[in-house]
Formats: sequence, C-alpha cells, structure tokens
Amino acid sequence: MDHTSINSRKYLILIPAIAALIIALIPTLKYQWPLGWDIIYHVQYAQVYAHNGFTLINPLLNAPVGQKIGYPPLFHFLIAAMGTGLGIDFFQVARLLQPLLAMAIVLSVSYVAYKLYGEIAGIGAGFLMLSSMLVERMILALPENLALIFIPLAVYLYYRSIQDKKLKMAILGGLLFILVIGTHQAATLCLGLTIITITLMELVVYRDFKVLGNFVSFFLLLMGIVIAGVVALQIFAPELLQTIMQQGISALTGMSTSLDYSRSLGIYSYLGNIGALVLIFSVIGAVFALKNHRRKDNLILVWIMVMIILSNAYLLGVNVITYRVLIYLLIPLSILGGYGIKISCCKIKEYQESGKYPRFSSPNIRAGFLVVILAISMLSAVLTVTDPDIAVYSAKNEFGKVQIAPPSDSEVDLANWFRENGNQSRSVVISNQFTGMFLATEAGMPLNYGFAHYALKNHTDTPLLRLKEINVGYLVYDKNLVLPAEDKDNPIYMRSINSEFFSLYYFSKNITQNFSQIKPDYATKVYENDDFIVCTIDY
Repeated sequence: MDHTSINSRKYLILIPAIAALIIALIPTLKYQWPLGWDIIYHVQYAQVYAHNGFTLINPLLNAPVGQKIGYPPLFHFLIAAMGTGLGIDFFQVARLLQPLLAMAIVLSVSYVAYKLYGEIAGIGAGFLMLSSMLVERMILALPENLALIFIPLAVYLYYRSIQDKKLKMAILGGLLFILVIGTHQAATLCLGLTIITITLMELVVYRDFKVLGNFVSFFLLLMGIVIAGVVALQIFAPELLQTIMQQGISALTGMSTSLDYSRSLGIYSYLGNIGALVLIFSVIGAVFALKNHRRKDNLILVWIMVMIILSNAYLLGVNVITYRVLIYLLIPLSILGGYGIKISCCKIKEYQESGKYPRFSSPNIRAGFLVVILAISMLSAVLTVTDPDIAVYSAKNEFGKVQIAPPSDSEVDLANWFRENGNQSRSVVISNQFTGMFLATEAGMPLNYGFAHYALKNHTDTPLLRLKEINVGYLVYDKNLVLPAEDKDNPIYMRSINSEFFSLYYFSKNITQNFSQIKPDYATKVYENDDFIVCTIDY
C-alpha cells in the first residue's frame, strides 16, 4: 500500500482518534478515580450547579460566606448534565470523559491537518500528538481539554474565511471562540492571540486590508453578546454594571486575569515534553513550509511562533506556567509535523521513481515507513499512560511532597463517615485543605478556612459563641502533618506551610501522642482512622 492509496481513504484519519480512545481507556479502566487533582473541584462546581442552578458563589467553600467560583461554567454544565441525565456519580462522569476528550482532541487536530495538507498529514498529526509526553495531560478530564477540541477548528475556520473570502466561516469560528470563552481562560487567551497574530500577518505580509472584515466577523457574535449584556445590566442591575466598570469582571466572577507566580521549564524539559518525533517532523515540515511560503504554511508558522513566545513570556516579566502552554504549542507543531511526514513519504517515492535505488523500489517501503512512525508513537503513548506515577499528584512545600490525588483510603473513609454522620448545615475546618476540598465534593460538607484560629488549645482567638454563629461544627486533623524535626523542649505549636495551592497546618509534635495538648476544650473527638482525627464542637 503506498501513500496514494491512503489519500483515497479519507476515513483513515479516524485511526489516530481511535488510538487515542484506546490509549486513554488504559488508565481510565485501571484506576477507580479520574486522574488529577483539579477534577475534584471541577466535580464540586458541577454539583453546585446541579443543586443550585447557575450561580457565581460556591457555598461549599469559605463557609458561611461562600466563595466565588471564578471559572467559566461550560465544562461543569457538561458534567452536571451527563451525571444528572444518566443518573451516575459525577466522578464517574469525569472518568467517562477522559477517553472521549482525548479522542476528540486528536480527531480535531487530525481533521485540520487533513484539510490543510491531506490524509497522510492528518494521520501523522494525530499520532504525533500521541507520541508526546503531553498525552498524560490530554487524557485528563479538564475544562482545558474541552477547549482544545475547539481551538484548531476555530483557527482553521478563520483561515478558510480569509482564503475563500467567506465571512460566514469567520462567524462560525467566532462561535467556537465563544465556546472556548465559556470553558477556559487560558485557552481563550491562546486562541485570541493566535487570531490576532494571523490577522497581523495578513496585514503585514500580504497587505490584505480586507482581513479586517474577517477579524470583525470572528468577534461579531462576542461583541453582540457583550453589548446585549451591558444593555441588560444597565436596565436591570445598574449598580452591578457600575461595579464591573470600576473594579473589573473579576470583582463579579472571581475570575483571575493574571497569575501571581511563574513556573518556567529548562530547555531539556521543554523539548522533552513535546517529544522527539514531533520535533523531528515539525522541523522537516517547517523547512518546506518556509520554502513554499503559502498562506496556510505561514499560518501554522505564526501560530507556532506566538505559542513559543507565550510559553516563554516569563522572560518578558509576564507570569506564565510554561508547562501548561506546551499543549497549545503541541497542536500546531503536530500539524506541521504531519506535513513533514507527508513530505518524507513524497521524497521516498521520488527516490524510488528515480531508479537510483532499485533495492528500495518496493511500495512497501513507504507503507513500512508510516507503520514505523505510527508504531513508535503508540509505544510512546502506552509507556506514558502505563507509568504508575501518572495517577499520583502531589503538592510541594519546603518539607517535600504531599500527595493530593488520588484520594487515599483514609480520605475515602473520612468522607464516608461524614456522609453518614456529618451535619451539612455545619462547616468543617481542617489542617489539610486538599483533603478538605475532597470532603466538600464527596460528602457535601462546607469548608471553613479558619483552622489556625480555633484548632489549637489555648491558642484560639475565637469565642465559642462566634463558632456557633458561623456554624463551625467539626475540627479535622491530618496526623501526617508533623514538622520533620520535633521540638521537644517547647510546648506544642502549629505552623502554616505554603504548599502551592493551599497552606497546610503542621504541628511541632506527634499529633496522636499529644492530642490532649492540641484539642480545644470545646471539642470532642468522635472519629479516628489511620490518618485523620475528627472532633465535633460542643455548643
């Protein structure tokens, strides 16, 4: 079978998507919990929407006031709709989404590569996505991965609107952009920057000022929604509109428009996460893209360029998590790499037809070349998803790592105890807020952040009457959170240790052995397992 026969079988671009489905099913079936820690709070948000309808406040966090959700809702609506409609646990919905999202991402990339460069490029691009170490992120049930499905399609539709001079294509791309906005903030930024950069390329390189019409059309639906929203707020909630105008959208939604910190990657980690096959064939594709200098080639090149700049924005003083941006870079690199695979197949055919290498005249050589590339990609993906570390997530602090996902047996037992015995009208304070987030999701227990104020005997600055007013009902201690070097000469004390997402509260001495010195007099121990102690507050 040579590459021309492949070109006559368009349905073969489904093969990488099916492969992605199979790859993602391996860890999905192996582990009973969905992969990652983020899914714990995403499931929680879905539960809040399912119980309360659309709201900007999550009553399970920062009780009794609640906490702004601060996240676009589309992904959570999807979980809530599937879980409610199918009558299954929302965590199991997340497990179901893992292979479906992975398959859809790969299919989206393969389709765009196919439309730009043909069937071989489409198949190659999909498998190159799987060859990357970033496949471990693609198989997670995350809002970002839902957004990744729309991004290559939106970029392609914008390109088609320019190429074919059809504004309706730009409008369709803008519709996908709205879906991205409703799903994930960083994805919105990446897609928006890509569209802006493509537009600038058209203005500078091609002197095509008509592209401004495509640009406006792409954002037309969004502008219409914004204008309608502003008019509605002006009529029905002018005070709210005034607050947004003065303080920004974050004041209303809690959505952050910037990061407070930056995390870069070394060059080896940067390239290693992308993967050798992607880099090799994208370089080949880039050489011929630069040589041909077609509009679609330039589109892919500027798309890659803007993602490289964004992933290294910390060099310009802009906070960025480089690893998180790599998945957005992988998409255009894989499309360009798929083109590189197609070019390689064409060059092999040219060498064969030249007659200079009679030993390599068999058409099976070309088929074998493709099979080897696909086999290496599949092997790489299998090795990535079968690594036991793929299921374990930890938070770092000055004392090392604390496992935060998947939930431990003790955390599951703790959640089960609260589900059976807990009073959901009263909130929990806990020394390990990662576990607290799981309790809020799995057992529906509101979480109060005041552990430091009333969890240590003789160090509370909160009277019992105040605890009753704010409905704090439970104190939970993680027995593992003990300072590495015990301070035996001083009374037991507590330290707040920054651990990436949350602060964890460590005690200076063994908690079990010294619990009588820790527990406030108004608390009664009611439950204990291998890792946790639960006290109720008596009032």
